[in-house]
Amino acid sequence: MPVYTRQDLSIMQAWPLERKIRVTQAKILEWHHHYGGRIAISFSGGKDSTVLLDLVRRAFPDVPAVFVDTGLEYPEIREFVKTVPNVTWLRPEIPFSKVLTTYGYPIISKDVARRIYYARQGSPWAIRHLNGLNADGTPSKYNKRYEKWRFLLDAPFLISDRCCAVMKERPLHKYAREHHLYMILGTMASESVRRQSSYLKTGCNAYLKRDPTSQPMSFWTEQDVLAYLKMTGISYASVYSEIVEEAGKLTTTGVKRSGCMFCMFGAHLEKEPNRFQRMEVTHPKQYDFCIHKLGCGDVLDYLHIPYTTKERTLSMENEKDYQPDILNFLEKIVQRNTIAYKEDFDVDKEILWNSAQESSLEHRSFLWMSRPCGTWCVLEREVFLDDTNANCIWTHYADCPEGILAYRIVVEGIRDGKLAGKVIPIDYAKQVRRVMQSALPIVKIQYRDKDDSFCENSYHAFMNSSMPYDEAIHDIRYVPESEAELQHILMLEHRMEQKTKCSCRAKSTAPQR
Repeated sequence: MPVYTRQDLSIMQAWPLERKIRVTQAKILEWHHHYGGRIAISFSGGKDSTVLLDLVRRAFPDVPAVFVDTGLEYPEIREFVKTVPNVTWLRPEIPFSKVLTTYGYPIISKDVARRIYYARQGSPWAIRHLNGLNADGTPSKYNKRYEKWRFLLDAPFLISDRCCAVMKERPLHKYAREHHLYMILGTMASESVRRQSSYLKTGCNAYLKRDPTSQPMSFWTEQDVLAYLKMTGISYASVYSEIVEEAGKLTTTGVKRSGCMFCMFGAHLEKEPNRFQRMEVTHPKQYDFCIHKLGCGDVLDYLHIPYTTKERTLSMENEKDYQPDILNFLEKIVQRNTIAYKEDFDVDKEILWNSAQESSLEHRSFLWMSRPCGTWCVLEREVFLDDTNANCIWTHYADCPEGILAYRIVVEGIRDGKLAGKVIPIDYAKQVRRVMQSALPIVKIQYRDKDDSFCENSYHAFMNSSMPYDEAIHDIRYVPESEAELQHILMLEHRMEQKTKCSCRAKSTAPQR
């Protein structure tokens, strides 16, 4: 039975700050007494845990703090943590990049990401929730909120909620068990529905959990935290800048939240400039790593979340890869390089133009070639999957690459009646060798039948039946054993393209003898 109701929580959240401080101190004393002083503070370096640290150490100055250095913190946070005494630094077992390729990207929310992750593994409960149903198959008002995210099942990248667990919780729990310590956390119920639910079940001090934890500030609000920092004058991370009052409420002139820099949870709800647009200006090095090297830009593109400033968007027309009129650009190449079968390009134009209506980035990313005798336009994803038509077409000319001009095309949409996007040159002779070495075998086929129902079958069973010849079957998608491995291959390929471009640009700007 829950310890508190939502009404109880609302009443406590309305308490004056002085009362909240007294109650929190009482909960800290209880925790310390219950475990004979064998306690530690989970210290993130953020403003919430900074307040918690101050409250604990006012009563018990020698209580140690533990900081998990994930590599995802703002540089200012890490610098601030270095100034705090008696802090043990921990590292996760695997880096964030490995979390992304093993489990998936953290998007929308933990609840949504968790359901997508398990639904992709065939978990009935997760599939049911994404269909807005109860356990008995009846419509659910509670689960209906997940229906709008069902399209993420077809996203061309992995999705999960495991990041926090792997990067933060796991090393923290391991350290606590090894040193027989019981952790105090600075989390608040107001931060999420999940944390609110947890607090209502256990209250501040959860003694009966597998890993007992104390959350003595659960009934605080962000306004309380800012008021405490301003009232006490204690030091906090410079990334927040100043605490000021606007429209009767306290706020920071710097970042509002200092969680993991690259986390995409809740980004779809933010007004511009959002966290990534601000990062582009304030932390360009971290921004480049996040957006380009980790592939978060492609994920945000898929979700239609802006991640660059309007000024930069407007200046994209000046970037080498951006083409405000893709078809005109390619047609000039055809006229110059393709002697026979120029009509092949008519098919390419139709493919590219139709792709502008697709929401999924995987259906807007192509490899295109101009040969002396004809052209080809194929989906990039399928090129890296063995035995697809796209793979067979693209690798067919590996032994005779002379005269082939190749490009990766990313269609962004229609602007001013023209097809716009990126056109990135490729060294076909080198790239096709990489394709032949890294292409993955197909394990299963996903498709929609005549009733538009989603279906899935093994690749062998599908190809040895009459289904490939059934005209009613549509939206066929080839799936490898590991989608994460495929996305990793594509990411490495895009990095290779960038290196090739940079090398070419360096040569072109080098002084000539």
